[in-house]
Amino acid sequence: MTHYLRKQATILIIFLLIIATIGGGIYLLFHHENTTCYDAIQNQGETGIDCGGPCGPCPAPKEPLGILSQTFIPTTENNFDLIAKVQNPNSNWGVDNVGYKFSLYDENNQLIDFKEGTTYFLPQENKYIIEQKVPLSKAPASMKFEMGKPHWEYLKYFEELQLRPRNSGYQLLEGKSSRLSGAIENKSNYNLNQVEVVGVLFDAEHNVVAGGKTTMETLLIGERRGFEIDWPYALNKEVSSFDIRVYTNVYLDENFIKANSNPVPK
Repeated sequence: MTHYLRKQATILIIFLLIIATIGGGIYLLFHHENTTCYDAIQNQGETGIDCGGPCGPCPAPKEPLGILSQTFIPTTENNFDLIAKVQNPNSNWGVDNVGYKFSLYDENNQLIDFKEGTTYFLPQENKYIIEQKVPLSKAPASMKFEMGKPHWEYLKYFEELQLRPRNSGYQLLEGKSSRLSGAIENKSNYNLNQVEVVGVLFDAEHNVVAGGKTTMETLLIGERRGFEIDWPYALNKEVSSFDIRVYTNVYLDENFIKANSNPVPK
């Protein structure tokens, strides 16, 4: 009788081991399918796990986007330029889409109007966000700039896009208008369909005097193209310095011209 019970117990243990092995295999199969990151981009909820692809463990973003400065500037009658500077401090994390909002208030802290939009960030990018010629019913007393929830992208193999301003300068023109001009050189390995050039002017105390932007179409590898940003009105303060930044959206495949270029670095 004891021999019979031992035989039955052995059969039961073997049966349970087989069931556990099959169940574990099914779990790992589905778990692996749901957490792959073979595109080397953490974009499918793989945060904090080793998803089994070439990117290895996908750590969560360490630091949020930081708002460095914000200001509004009167331009022409009843029109204002809204300018904010935002920092992405993360080295391997970019943002392919994030909303923002400028809110303008009067002296009684009542909302006059707001302006919304979306933008993107590359890793370790400081970026000016500018809304120009915003019409308002009255001059604002204060402004609040807010960022929405960013959609993070893990760019493990990201290489800095070398888009460099060259021979830049500021000048006063006839009729009290102003111009910031120069050239942008594409030192990257990519032919680009669209590049945005942003210029910000500062006074002697490094307060923002004006901000503007322009767009270049089709900037090829090794090409140097001129740009001009004009302010067709008198500025409120004397300009002592300026800052030029160049942006291009690496998250849009159509922004990369395929001929004689490599795929977007992700």
